[in-house]
Amino acid sequence: MPESLECGIPYTLIFPDIEIKGKKVLIQLPDGLKQFSLTIANCIREKYGVEPIIHMESIYGACDLQYNQIFSILNPDIIIHIGHSEYPNYIASPLSLPENIRKRIVFVKALSKIDIDETLVLRALEILNSYNVKNISVALTAQHTHLYNKIFNIISNKKYNIIESNGLAPYYEPGQIIGCDFRPVLNKKIDGYIFLGGGEFHPLGLYLATLKPIAQIDLYSNTVRDFTPIGAKYYKKRLFTISKAMEANHWGVIIGLKTGQYRPFIINMIIKMLSKKQYVLLSSENINEINLRSIDNDWYDAFIITSCPRIPIDDLIDYEKPVLTPGEAYMALAGKIDNYMFPW
Repeated sequence: MPESLECGIPYTLIFPDIEIKGKKVLIQLPDGLKQFSLTIANCIREKYGVEPIIHMESIYGACDLQYNQIFSILNPDIIIHIGHSEYPNYIASPLSLPENIRKRIVFVKALSKIDIDETLVLRALEILNSYNVKNISVALTAQHTHLYNKIFNIISNKKYNIIESNGLAPYYEPGQIIGCDFRPVLNKKIDGYIFLGGGEFHPLGLYLATLKPIAQIDLYSNTVRDFTPIGAKYYKKRLFTISKAMEANHWGVIIGLKTGQYRPFIINMIIKMLSKKQYVLLSSENINEINLRSIDNDWYDAFIITSCPRIPIDDLIDYEKPVLTPGEAYMALAGKIDNYMFPW
């Protein structure tokens, strides 16, 4: 049975049924939880009788486990990965997480202790009413999945038509999304979304994947906002970038080397699409503006990132040359911008 661990932080840790006592463990945390890393490490030490190592590198998801370096150098018995759900094997190469490695990774939920007030949901519904939304769905991030049923019931009791999400076992709880996968809440009948979570990262991805109105509830700031204009602004930027790339003849295809971001099926598809163009294959583990500029020159007209579709959107959106996701590259090479494709 899963075991709850209270460590005196604003999150409840949910450990799966797995033997940890006496083992050498390494703890991975998203940046937002690192402020609690010492408390969590001490809590795990006391509970399970282990001497944990705290991993300092930024971890952006379960696609970024960095296990090659960790197991080859430190060789822990277990990586305790806190705060992210397991990465679906259907959007990464099976080679990215072999079964013998998967058995040594423990995914631990970190559920926020902040509850949701009905007034926040009602304010979100008012925003969606302004768009004449009839069919509503609820999307949320991993730390709020335990609140899905409460929000669902509030909306149902107000006699709105809410379309239920069943999640996507074994990866996602009902309504749960990650930055590159929105399948648990995709349904042609849905007209708009209530999104529960902070920041722009997840609601922006949801907007680009659906182009539907979004009312965002942020429990950390106790605020509700209409995210739709923000998403629409990014969408227009992406269409402009795609239109610029339609004239590109020389392409750089960037292959990702992170453990869950190597996608040979996408790389092969893109190479076929570029059969009448000139291209160069590039590889990088960490793709950012600095290392892109280090390789860029007058030959390149545009770049395609095959690893994380959020890098062109969040990190390189203002780069002077088009930097595209695979879906956007397909649009540019097909000369079509009327059916936006995101994330793939």
